[in-house]
Amino acid sequence: ENEMNVVSLLMKESGQMKRNALEKETGLAKSSLASTLYGLERKNIVNVDKTYGVHIVKLTEWFKEL
Repeated sequence: ENEMNVVSLLMKESGQMKRNALEKETGLAKSSLASTLYGLERKNIVNVDKTYGVHIVKLTEWFKEL
């Protein structure tokens, strides 16, 4: 259910969001969001760009093409 909420929200927001915005919009605790994003990364559905201080969560190209 958490994974579906995150993916649905990302699809509405053009495929990418800041992690802290995802946290606010979904209402998930940081730990729940972290485990949800980890699961989605393992399934190749999202990438989390940790290059900067603010993490950006993006849908993968593979997922967008489905």
